[in-house]
Amino acid sequence: MKAYIIESTKKIEPFGDHPHDCLIANMKLGKIQENILRKLDIDLRTISSPSLINDPQEYITIEDSLFFTRKFLKEFIERSRVRKCRTVCAVKYGPFTKHSVVATQNVTRHPDKVEYGLCYVPSRKFRNDSVDIMMKPEQFYERFPVPEHMVGDERYDVPVTDFAIIQIDHWANLWAANMSTLLAKIARLKNAFILRKLCLVLRARSLNKWKILRKTNKIGKKCDIHPTAYIEGSTIGDNVTIGAGTVIRLSVVGDGTSIGSNVNIECSVVGEGCAIDSASGLLGTVLYPGAATSASIIYVSVLGRNTFVAEGVSLADFRFDGKPVSVIKDGKLVNTNIRGLGSCLGHGVYLGAGCVVAPGRSIPNKLRLTPDEKRIIRNFYSDGTAPGHRKIDYP
Repeated sequence: MKAYIIESTKKIEPFGDHPHDCLIANMKLGKIQENILRKLDIDLRTISSPSLINDPQEYITIEDSLFFTRKFLKEFIERSRVRKCRTVCAVKYGPFTKHSVVATQNVTRHPDKVEYGLCYVPSRKFRNDSVDIMMKPEQFYERFPVPEHMVGDERYDVPVTDFAIIQIDHWANLWAANMSTLLAKIARLKNAFILRKLCLVLRARSLNKWKILRKTNKIGKKCDIHPTAYIEGSTIGDNVTIGAGTVIRLSVVGDGTSIGSNVNIECSVVGEGCAIDSASGLLGTVLYPGAATSASIIYVSVLGRNTFVAEGVSLADFRFDGKPVSVIKDGKLVNTNIRGLGSCLGHGVYLGAGCVVAPGRSIPNKLRLTPDEKRIIRNFYSDGTAPGHRKIDYP
């Protein structure tokens, strides 16, 4: 069987990167697609338009911006073969489409469902009809504890699944795909066979779920990890340094990254060669390679390559009026339908101490921003009370 990847000229702002080159859990989307197809023994071809395909045998077409899991693609193909006709992948509106920020995806929307850029075409004699294959990504949910006065009657349940599909057409979709990849580990544990769970219990010598989760860690070579650091359900690359009292939970840390003491990293992706200062924190955040931060906490945001976020910077992720966060897509304001969403820093962005970024904003590549000049002390007198005091000027 063949898979035809349909090339596009899409660019993900503010990075200007093609979706194929965007990083999900420190791996390019194009490489993720390639690995999944190889494991399913599907021959990969790249083509500029579906109209150029002249293949009498069965095949699938995939948009080059489409993120999916192996389990999802395998079931879609199996269910399509049973129908023996052309099929289009569709998902009903629900918690998964909401949290994957479907509002910013270039997908076909119907009143009750969303159609994605994934199609199955049977052998030539069965190509008369076409139907949707309705997939259900939701498997489990994790309740995110948000006070009622912030979200009203709305339940903030986050889908936990290794059965996912997201079209990467915006930085918010890129963030969602990274979070989905991290949470998929929990879903796989929940779906694991009894023997696998029993092995983990024996390794942990406990029925405590947190102790069991610690036994799923993957630690790379030549790491320098302080004995008081706590790591749980995470993947740590090679040559990583982790300081005293640091907590890393359900996260991925790339090669050569340096993490200080008393750092808190939860459900986040940290790229290669990043630097995280002591007492900093990340929650639901993605750092591209080379990012550096000394901020006390960064929530649900994406930091591009070689960015710097100083202490005292705040990337806000919640609107005080209680409305969902909006973002800019193709020059237009789009309601994400998500109440908690931070911001995106393009490659090479620096934010000086005291900067506050409102929810949903994206900062273009290479901008270096500081607070208003009135808030910055640049020049002062050596002694404001003594006679003959002199002014000290700094460049």
